[in-house]
Parts: sequence; structure tokens; C-alpha cells
Amino acid sequence: MAGTTAKEAPELVGTAGYVSPYPYLDRLQEKMEERLERKVPATGRYCGFCYGRLRADDTVCGFCETPVASTPTVGEIPQEVLRAYKAKQKTEATWVHSGAFFGLIIAAVLFIVLVIWGPGLLGHPAVGFAVLIGGGYVLAQVFGTFLGAQVGYRKGARKRDRMWAAFLEGRERGQPTSR
Repeated sequence: MAGTTAKEAPELVGTAGYVSPYPYLDRLQEKMEERLERKVPATGRYCGFCYGRLRADDTVCGFCETPVASTPTVGEIPQEVLRAYKAKQKTEATWVHSGAFFGLIIAAVLFIVLVIWGPGLLGHPAVGFAVLIGGGYVLAQVFGTFLGAQVGYRKGARKRDRMWAAFLEGRERGQPTSR
């Protein structure tokens, strides 16, 4: 139509619509989860700024791009840093599992409604079980994997970023970190 402009959909940026002010934290999340699960040794050579694991010959951190010469390496990751990554992981998992459970509850309610009040063929228990099994799977995926994961990622990443910012602020003030 002449004279009207089509309203464009907003462009989503970042993961799940969230952009972290600390992009290296997203790159480190998987590595820190490996450390939390004790799949890698607790001690080693870590970046003194972001605590990403470094090889013996690294002169620049591959995660935050901080030169090793400007920030000395450390031998262990502080517990506050690991707690921040764990908080994101737990928040995200809670939202995914809660969403999936909600989808299963909806499928169970539909099963009961169909078996008790379903007219004709819809009231047959086989149809109810098909709705329970198939619908439970689909609804758990929709509410858990798709919706819950999106919300959980945003909330978890924000929580991790707040904890990281507080850690950085404490480190700049010279407050000791617990090990």
C-alpha cells in the first residue's frame, strides 16, 4: 500500500535475546562446567583476569584476550568465580526441568479429561494414552527445551554476570578471594 510502512520485526541479538557485557563468560561457561564436574584438574595455569585455562606457551588468553604479561597467571580458579558459573547452570536447568514438567502435567490432565469426559472414540483409553505419551513428549519439549531454555538462559546469564561484576569490583578493591 502506498504511504504505509511495514512494521519490521525487531532483530534479536545475542543468545535468547540477551547480550552479556562480558562475552568471554559465555565462551568460558562450558570449560567452567567441566571444572565444576571435576572432568579437568583443579590446579593448572589460568588467566589472571578471566581464569580461562592456558597452555604453557600461551602469551595471550584465548578467552578474554588479556596478555599474560599484563595479568599474571594463577594456579587455581577462585570459588566465587566457580559459584557464578554454577548459578547460571542451575538456573537454566531449573527453568528447563520446570517447563518440561509443566508440559507433562498438561498432557496428564488432557489424558484424564479424554478418558472421563471424551465423547465416542475420543473417550477410548487408547486415544488417551496416545495423547499422554505423544502429547507429553511434545509438550515437554515445547515448554522445557524451547521456552524454558530461553527464559532460563537469560535469567541464568544475568545472574552469572551480576556475580562476575561483584567479583570484579571486589577484586579491584583488593578484597581477598576465597579458595
